[in-house]
Amino acid sequence: MYFLQKNDEKFAVQLTNFSSKLPGYKDIFSISDAELAEAEADSVYFTWAVTSAKKITDYKKSWIGFKNILRLDTGNPELNPVPETSTITPIPDEVLPGIQSRFLIQAKRIKAHKNYTEAIGQNLGIEGTFSNRMPLENVQPILKAVMNGGRVNLQWKKSTYDAIVIEKDTGSGFVFFDKDLRPNFVDTTPLPSGSESAVWRYRAMYMFKDEKVGNWSDVVTITVGD
Repeated sequence: MYFLQKNDEKFAVQLTNFSSKLPGYKDIFSISDAELAEAEADSVYFTWAVTSAKKITDYKKSWIGFKNILRLDTGNPELNPVPETSTITPIPDEVLPGIQSRFLIQAKRIKAHKNYTEAIGQNLGIEGTFSNRMPLENVQPILKAVMNGGRVNLQWKKSTYDAIVIEKDTGSGFVFFDKDLRPNFVDTTPLPSGSESAVWRYRAMYMFKDEKVGNWSDVVTITVGD
C-alpha cells in the first residue's frame, strides 16, 4: 500500500503513531477493545525487535572493528577497548508473526468506513504522501516477456503502485487483457497448436487508487508456438 512505510524504523514509528491515536477513533469506526489491545501489543513488540536488532548490529560492528585493529595493529591499542556488552531490554508480551498484515487489514477497514476522512488518515498515518510513493506523472512500468513452463510470463516491478493494467495485441491491435496486482503476470491463453506460431505483443500501465497513471510501457513482443 502507498502509505506503508517500508523502512523498519519508520514502520515502527508508524505503528506507534497508529496504535496511540487509534483509541480516539474507537466509537467512530466501531473498533473493539481487543483490536486496540492488539494494535498496541504489535507496536510495542515490533519497536522492541527493531531496537534490539540495531543494538546487536552495532555491537557486531564494534567487535569486528576491535578484532581488525587487534590483528592488523592499525590504531593505538589504548584507543581500542573491548566493546561493552550490549544490553537488550526485557522482552515485552509476544505477538504472532504478521504484524504488517494485521496493520494493513485494520487500516484498510478504517479507510473504507463511511466516517473516514483524509484528515483522519493523516493523523493516523495511513494516508500516502509524495515522500513515500513514486510520482504519478510520466511513470511507466518496465515489462519483459519470457517463456516459462509453456506460458508467457510478463515480468515487472510493482514499486509503490497498486497494480498494472495490461493490454495485448495478437494481430488486430491492442485491447484490454487483464490487471495484475502482484508481479509477475502469467498469460494462460492457450498457445497455437501444432506447427503454428504467432506473435503476441503486450504493454502495461501502472494503476493507483483504481486509476491508470503515467504512460504505457514500451511494447514487448514474443513469438509463441513452434
